[in-house]
Amino acid sequence: MTYRQLFRFVLTLGLLLSIPKAWAELKIESWNTGQGSKVLFVHSPELPMVDIEVTFDAGSARDAGAQGLANFTAALIGSATQSQTEDQLADGFNRLGAQFSGSASRDSASFNLRTLSREEALTPAFDQFVSVLSQAKFEPDIVERERQRLILGIKQQSTQPQAVLNNQLWKSLYAKHPYSHPTSGSEKTIKALKLAQLEGFYQTYYTAQNAVIALVGNVSLEQAKVLAQRLSVALPQGKKPTALPIPKALNRAQSVLKDFPSSQTYYALAQLGVERGHPDYIPLFVGNHLLGGSGFGSFLMEEVREKRGLVYGVSSYFAPMKQPGPFVISLSTKNASAKEAEEVVQQTLNQFLQDFPEERLQAIKENLVGGFALRMDSNSKILGYLSLIGFYDLPLDYLQTFPKAVESVTKQQVLAAWQKQIQPNKMLSVMVGQPE
Repeated sequence: MTYRQLFRFVLTLGLLLSIPKAWAELKIESWNTGQGSKVLFVHSPELPMVDIEVTFDAGSARDAGAQGLANFTAALIGSATQSQTEDQLADGFNRLGAQFSGSASRDSASFNLRTLSREEALTPAFDQFVSVLSQAKFEPDIVERERQRLILGIKQQSTQPQAVLNNQLWKSLYAKHPYSHPTSGSEKTIKALKLAQLEGFYQTYYTAQNAVIALVGNVSLEQAKVLAQRLSVALPQGKKPTALPIPKALNRAQSVLKDFPSSQTYYALAQLGVERGHPDYIPLFVGNHLLGGSGFGSFLMEEVREKRGLVYGVSSYFAPMKQPGPFVISLSTKNASAKEAEEVVQQTLNQFLQDFPEERLQAIKENLVGGFALRMDSNSKILGYLSLIGFYDLPLDYLQTFPKAVESVTKQQVLAAWQKQIQPNKMLSVMVGQPE
């Protein structure tokens, strides 16, 4: 081992030894503003920075028939305000060394600010962030420019078999549920959206009652309370939207084949999983790392790639959301081997549901618990967890109890949860390509 290698080893070891104490002692402060916004805060003085994320229950599940409306609206936030143009906003953030970003998913729309914590940077950057969220203005020329950009993105997705597979999976699995359509909408729906619809969506969902505010960084609790209050007061009061309907699981197996000019077939096996916070999530999460969520340490990779050489990679995951998100196994393979790969995936899943070695479970648990600290090694990662906890109403000690629950879960609990939640004879199979 060279001196440089030894130095890197010692540095990495020191980091790994120091991080667990940091997340074990992570103290989350939480409160509601007078206007009804939920706030979560972690004091982190190590860097002279502040990270803020505001999450609204304003994802594409709220499109209400106007597919792509939530995503289109989120894309326009930050393009102009009642008092500043697009160029002035961009110059303002750049001059202060601040970063602004936003995005929409099926469940939510989120907006981030990263800025220095010293007063002369924080105050103007935060003021501009507040105005971007509370005084958004949708200029017609920018709306049309963004419309064309979104349409171009949708057209590009139609040429990507993985995107085609993903859209088909959600469509077939969720049918008429609000989760079923792509977050981006379709070319037809984006062309049809009117300025008044965008403004109406913004006014309805970008409100104090519908906001979760997460803050991490070098500010005190008192400062965090002032910042959260300033933001919450600036937003209209509004109200929380009604809960999303519960999706219905498939009552029988379904197969969908979409012809696509490709030398590879893209394949997914899926069903409804669980919602965020479900009591079975921990054993499902741990079991998934055994099945297909841990790369080369998983049963799927072992059976489909290592033993048979059918794929470069295969994986599985749960995507818990406000309502049950999907459980998915996915891969791509040569057209000639698509059917064989599908058979091996199904066989591996069925075998996993029956039994697996205790020692493999123990190794996965040690890997998950040992690596959990690395999920918390930056302010931005902590911020993401705060938003997750706040938006999905998880307990404040979630980050402490989660690794403990992983460590204590038993083989019997994993098998019981999987056998209860996963129905191999009622799953959706999707292929995109030209399988032989």
